[in-house]
Amino acid sequence: MLREFSTFLEDKNIKGQLDLALKNKELSHSYLFVGSEGVGKFTQAKNFAQAILCASNDNPKSFCNLADEFSHPDLLVIKKEEPIKKADIEDLIEKAARLPFEAGKKVILINDFDRATPEAQNAFLKTLEEPPVYLIIILLATNKMKLLSTIRSRCRILRFSDLSQEKIYDYLIKSGVSENNADLFSRLSCGSINLANSYVNDSELLKKHYELIDVLDSLIRDRGYYIFSYLDYFRENKENIEEILRAMAIWFRDLAFIKLNKKDKVINIDKLKLLELENLALDRCLSIYGEILLTKERLRKNINFDLAVQALLMRIGGM
Repeated sequence: MLREFSTFLEDKNIKGQLDLALKNKELSHSYLFVGSEGVGKFTQAKNFAQAILCASNDNPKSFCNLADEFSHPDLLVIKKEEPIKKADIEDLIEKAARLPFEAGKKVILINDFDRATPEAQNAFLKTLEEPPVYLIIILLATNKMKLLSTIRSRCRILRFSDLSQEKIYDYLIKSGVSENNADLFSRLSCGSINLANSYVNDSELLKKHYELIDVLDSLIRDRGYYIFSYLDYFRENKENIEEILRAMAIWFRDLAFIKLNKKDKVINIDKLKLLELENLALDRCLSIYGEILLTKERLRKNINFDLAVQALLMRIGGM
């Protein structure tokens, strides 16, 4: 059975499914944990791996007590900031081919596999198709559609629910955050405890968020006159473009709810007065929101960065 960890992060439905598989000894060879950033996928996967490796091990000198630190010789982990490359996977496969050292099983845990290059995913495909009998694979992803269909089809997919604003708010309050900040950060985090903690611990993050709001406000007010002058802002922040587009989508979503007179749905609650002042019709809010989502897809497909951003600026500017 899986150990209890933070009941705040725990997805009880998924824990129940994994507990049942452990109890009945009906483990799949490959799992794909899918969900937003910061909802507990990695913690749950780590817990599941330890349960697999240490289920029947009573040896006090076992490596099992080291599984939390990923030091168990039968636990192979890839967790890195940069994209996973073919060489990373080839090295992992070589290690996985060796028989388990202590446990009856060996577990592969790969974080952010949706950030693996197509070459890396293809290199891993044969292992997914024909895994050694002792191997259990746990892949983690935020966006499963960025995985090859042949990868998805060979995994048991478990989808993690987003954390509610109320849960994150309660967590922040218990962590000593003021009520106003807890309310704001729990909204801005959109279900991610990692992002909520980032807002708490990094004051620059909120400053950058407000800087983006200033840019969006200027874009809306300037319309077609100076929109391309803002291209430099996006170029300078190219490395954070996914976060910028996420925040932009939230802003125009908020504007749509303002037009619908649903203020209780607004995320940028501290900018309510500014949202109410924006002179933008509902259909344009929705059109721009859709363009932001299209821009995300274009950039994922490696469309020229400047062209994708220019098209978005033109839509915001009403051109």
